[in-house]
Amino acid sequence: MEIHNAIVQRISAHVKQFYNDKTPFHIYHGSTNSTRASTKLRSNTVDTSSLNRVLMIDQKRKVALVEPNVPMDMLVKATLPYRVIPPVVMEFPGITAGGGFAGTGGESSSYRHSFFDRTINWIEIVVGNGDIITASATENSDLFFGAACSFGTLGITTLLEIQLLELPVEPAVELTYFPISMGVIEAVQKMEHLTADPTYQYLDGILFAKERGVICAGSITSAAGHYPGRMQTFTGPSDPWFYMHAEEMAAASAAEEAGPVKDLIPITDYLFRYDRGGFWVGKYAFEYFLFPQTKFMRWALDHISHTRVMYHAVHKSGLFREYTIQDVAVPYTGAKELVDFVDESFGKYPLWICPVRSTTAHVSGLVAEPRSEPASELDDSGMMLSVGVYGPGPKGKKYLRFNHELEKLVNKLGGQKWLYARTYYTEEDFWLIYDRSTRDELREKYHATYLPNLYQKVRADRKGSSGNLIHLSWMSRLQERIWRQWPICGLYGLMHTFWNKEYLLNKSKKELV
Repeated sequence: MEIHNAIVQRISAHVKQFYNDKTPFHIYHGSTNSTRASTKLRSNTVDTSSLNRVLMIDQKRKVALVEPNVPMDMLVKATLPYRVIPPVVMEFPGITAGGGFAGTGGESSSYRHSFFDRTINWIEIVVGNGDIITASATENSDLFFGAACSFGTLGITTLLEIQLLELPVEPAVELTYFPISMGVIEAVQKMEHLTADPTYQYLDGILFAKERGVICAGSITSAAGHYPGRMQTFTGPSDPWFYMHAEEMAAASAAEEAGPVKDLIPITDYLFRYDRGGFWVGKYAFEYFLFPQTKFMRWALDHISHTRVMYHAVHKSGLFREYTIQDVAVPYTGAKELVDFVDESFGKYPLWICPVRSTTAHVSGLVAEPRSEPASELDDSGMMLSVGVYGPGPKGKKYLRFNHELEKLVNKLGGQKWLYARTYYTEEDFWLIYDRSTRDELREKYHATYLPNLYQKVRADRKGSSGNLIHLSWMSRLQERIWRQWPICGLYGLMHTFWNKEYLLNKSKKELV
């Protein structure tokens, strides 16, 4: 803890300098899974990237003491020898514990355990004036609940105690593939049925078309208790991308008279099954570069098919400006209307569907808030369907229109969107959804009013990249148009992954694009 405490003291001193000068700062973690462009400079940033260690695992208490920049693959690797694992593990290995807490992390175990921040017992946080505070559900509880999903607007989280679950010997996941042939209504009904079955611990699905899909239900088991045979893996270069394999298994289940087919998967391969190909965004990358969609090409280009490299490349290329990457959640009753809208306005498949429990014994909603009454384990009133919309387009003004209309529909249906993605609300509309008065009170109490507020942290350019060209000189407009010509920006982003590991923080004082 000595090294940790020394780093936190340095961060605290740096924050105090910004506080005394009333100068807003950014937090540099070393990586990101946000799709927003980075605006970090050396001069306006607090570097927390060295807070990247698992400090302690208590097998008896089933907790881990973790610094915020520990990525999911490192956390899982550290806990597995103790036969324990976090209840919620984000599906991309590079997502960090701090990112899951300060952002939003809902995965295939979230129908049982809710969001990642709900699995945190307490945090250490450096607030706006540099003070170092411990916060939990019973100590500084307003700060604890307020810091969850706050995107660093109250301070810098420097330590987290994470709950853990016990695992069997040689842990694996037995994954059952239930085919869907009647769209999202059937999918929701199947999810409701499987939610009540204690056999399963993981549950999500994929829509390959409006009416056709698969529900994947996972049960934690011991590989030692199964007959010898090849386990299905997804992390090796010659392994299939998960969504392609799931589509094949869904077809096999539909044709199998004996019932749905199953896989036995090493638990790490299951948890990070969407890493290679980034769900299916890798498919669009192959199409962009005109690479054939073959097993050989996926093997040959495996290095650039992992999400860490893909995020690096897309950030540097600027192609996120042309991609819709959104996760939104609505109550089950609104699922059909949401999917109908996405089908008509976006028109690309697959779509990811995942049930999430937004109500637990302590907090409710996508942004953590105290609850006056504990929720019953059998109360499904807080269940929502998260829908992942990932792919290029729509083009031009249709892109902004689609994102605006998606946000409006989600709000109308009583849902919310994950704020890691580009956000196009007007400021007025945003604060009608997210409680500004409570947040402002917290920011005042914890000396963070000089920092960007939540809207300022997550907003995108509502005029769109085309609108920005109007304000540029003719030379700058020409350079921008050349940059956007295929495949210049894509090649630059790809090549940058080979010669430069840093892509968020500029060594100069100029802003990153």
